[in-house]
Parts: sequence; structure tokens; C-alpha cells
Amino acid sequence: METTSRTLSYGMFFGASEVHREIPGFSVSLLSPTLRAEDVPLHCHQNASFVLVLAGTYLSSADGADRISLPSTLFFNPAGTTHRDAFELAEGQFLAVSLSEQSCRIAAECGKLPTAATAFRRGAVVETAFRLARQCSQSESDSDSLGILEGLCWELLSNVAGRELWSEKVLPSWLRQAKELLRDQCSEPLLISGLARQLGVHPVYLARTFRKAFGCTPGEYLARCRLRKAMALLRESSLPLAEIALATGFFDQSHFSRTFRQHFGVAPHAYRKRLASR
Repeated sequence: METTSRTLSYGMFFGASEVHREIPGFSVSLLSPTLRAEDVPLHCHQNASFVLVLAGTYLSSADGADRISLPSTLFFNPAGTTHRDAFELAEGQFLAVSLSEQSCRIAAECGKLPTAATAFRRGAVVETAFRLARQCSQSESDSDSLGILEGLCWELLSNVAGRELWSEKVLPSWLRQAKELLRDQCSEPLLISGLARQLGVHPVYLARTFRKAFGCTPGEYLARCRLRKAMALLRESSLPLAEIALATGFFDQSHFSRTFRQHFGVAPHAYRKRLASR
């Protein structure tokens, strides 16, 4: 009988990486399994982690999980959880998120994380995990995209912590200030963790409360502010697209054009031509 287990370090999982993003406090990957269930050794993860099954059949012993879990099941494993969870066959896809010790400490200050491996099959936490997976597959390693991913990671963590963060009919003053800072500083590289420090609140509070109040994450709102500013510059100035991209916080002209098209359904140069024709 196997009595020793292998310890996987931060950001490490059994699988081939398709997409990998390093964000302050989180390591996010989209992976495909490379081992059949019988070939996966007994192991534990040095850090707490999430696994969202996107495709394939997953075998797990987590609390609340069926022995065989199908896609759309989300698993949370506290740091040091020893298990042999794996895909039945070496085929499928999953999202994996490692949490830094600091991120877990922050979450514990505003809620209670599960102390045992836990499965979630529905609810806000699963919906957020799917949004994170979609964003991860679409994003690039620029500050704008990483900011959106960071906000979704904090929201995922706050969903699992499960504490209602505010119930006042009037928005907290720091929340209104957060929106103003995101709007006024949209041209600058901003991370949710840095914004939270500036406001004197935990990132978990910021991520969950912002979505509840405004229907989007801080990172998504930041991206919208940048796009609105870019649209105004296209309308009111003759600046080249490359200068507009830099003036509105985008990584480069290519990133700006791609994001603008995805959001508005038209490329920036085509939008400017439409304005000129009118």
C-alpha cells in the first residue's frame, strides 16, 4: 500500500498547460490531463487550490462530490490536502488556480474557507469559475487582461469564503471612491490588490462588493473606462491609433484594436471612418 505522497508546489498540477497566467496572489492555468487515473500518484498541493472540470470525467473523494464528477464541477482543496483525484482517462480539460498563502490569509479575515476538500456543482462560485476560465482563454499577459483575471480570482475566493460583505442601502464611501479611481486612473496600470491597499480594504471585500453594487468586477469596469476614453479620443482628436492605445492604458495598438473590436463589433479605424463619413 502506498503510504507516502508527492507534494506539488505553487502553481503545479498533473497536466499539460494550454494557458498559464501569473497574477499577484494567484497562479491560473488551463490544462489538459496527461495521466490516467490509475497512473496518478498519491499527492498533495502545498497551497490551497481550485480545480474546475471543463471537459472529461473526474474522479474525486471531495466532500459533496459524486465519485464520478462530470464537467461544471468545481473543487476546492485546502493547502496540504492529500488525495488521488484525477481524470478517469487522459483526456479532458480543466481550470486550475493556486492560491498564495497571503491570499488565503486575506480571505480568512473576511469569511471562512472550507477546511476539507469540497465540491461545488452550482451557484455563484461555479459561475465565477467559468467566467474566469473564459477570460483566461481569451486574455494575454498585459496589465489590462491581468487586472480582469485578478478581480475574478478575488471574487471566486470571496464566493467560497461565503460571507455577506455589506447590506447597507447606501453604498460605502470607499466603494464609490473605488469606482472614481478606476475611472480617473484608467490610463494607468492598476491591479486590484494595489487598489484595495489604496482604499484600505481587503481585495476580497472589493471584488465581491463591487460586483454586487455595479454588476461587474473592478477589472471589467476598468477595461470599459479605457474603451470609453479611447472612443472619445477617436471622436474628438486626430491622434494615431498607436498614441490612443498608449494614452488609454492598452499594451499596444494591436491589443487596443482587438479589444475595441471585441467590445463594439467594429475596429477603431473603421469606427473613425464612420464618424468622418457622417
